Amino acid sequence: MIVAYGMNGAALPLLNGFPLRLIVPGYYSTYWIKALDSIELLTAPDTGYWMEKAYRIPATADAGVQPGAKDFATVPIGRMPPRAFFTRTTPQEARGIALGGDAGVAKVEVSLDGGRSWKPAQLGPDHGPYSFRRWAIPLAGLPRGSHEIAVRTVNTRGVGQKATPIWNPGGYMRSSIETARVVVA
Repeated sequence: MIVAYGMNGAALPLLNGFPLRLIVPGYYSTYWIKALDSIELLTAPDTGYWMEKAYRIPATADAGVQPGAKDFATVPIGRMPPRAFFTRTTPQEARGIALGGDAGVAKVEVSLDGGRSWKPAQLGPDHGPYSFRRWAIPLAGLPRGSHEIAVRTVNTRGVGQKATPIWNPGGYMRSSIETARVVVA
């Protein structure tokens, strides 16, 4: 855990959690308390609303249940899956960022044919296991028409994004393969 008091050489801005923010690498920001003014150590799990009711996932291997399911066991969110997504897509280039969840980003792959085949993306600098990693792939040479581009990542533990999305009532643990449409005129 990190207690942050500044950002980019200045005091932490109010919108980012002034005066202090708790940072918990490898966990969703639900654990990243903003406007921290005290720390209380507990001898048992927190029973407050956010940890007891809100920030919970189904107690299944993939954190998913069937839509409409009720009365299933839940656990607090305790892990973060890998995910890559698009930040910009043009007929010349697709680019984005990836995170490995609780590990570093080992690779990012892009499909130019709707997921039938995959090519490695060019990766930006690796700033460690809990950081975002930029990726890019040139798209020049795509024939005219509409193309479905897909992106997926695999982390350094070998865990990757799945083709099939999981479902849970909170929408947590999203890690399915992302797609974007590119139209070449």
